[in-house]
Amino acid sequence: MAFHNVGNYWLANGGSMWVTIRFTPAGVGVDRGAQWIMADPKPFNTFPTPSGTTQLESSRFQKRFVYRNGGTDWSYNCLVENTRSPGWNATHFSLTGGGNV
Repeated sequence: MAFHNVGNYWLANGGSMWVTIRFTPAGVGVDRGAQWIMADPKPFNTFPTPSGTTQLESSRFQKRFVYRNGGTDWSYNCLVENTRSPGWNATHFSLTGGGNV
């Protein structure tokens, strides 16, 4: 199950955050097997466009499930970090990824 351009996130230079993907028919997450998630940087939509570099690192992949009455809720998580460096930008990003074959 591939996905692309999910969400609109903002991360400062040196910042980090956990992100989550859920496949949700009828409000309950569905198990899609092993999934990988990657941060996909988006261009700035301001003028003038700032010059510099952004480096996003995706790591610590997790598959989480919660047992509930009426079904199990599955989610896929990873930590995204905007590597700190002088002259590097904060950035917008979305998520892309998919399942292992």
